[in-house]
Amino acid sequence: MTIEEAVARDLVAVLFVTFMFGGGALWLIVATVAEQWRKFRVADRNASLKQSMVAAGFRSDEIVRVLNAGGGES
Repeated sequence: MTIEEAVARDLVAVLFVTFMFGGGALWLIVATVAEQWRKFRVADRNASLKQSMVAAGFRSDEIVRVLNAGGGES
């Protein structure tokens, strides 16, 4: 019996084991990537805001006050 025949015969069991052990790892990978992407987007928005405020002539203390008024997300 080849591996293909064994997998075809026990496909439900193979899929069950794969999702039981691989599903948790996949969920952790997706959650980690999503969180890092969110942090990147927040940092990108803050950098854009700082850049536009510097170009508009705001002082550094005004920029800090505006960034800190955002609710603590940095």
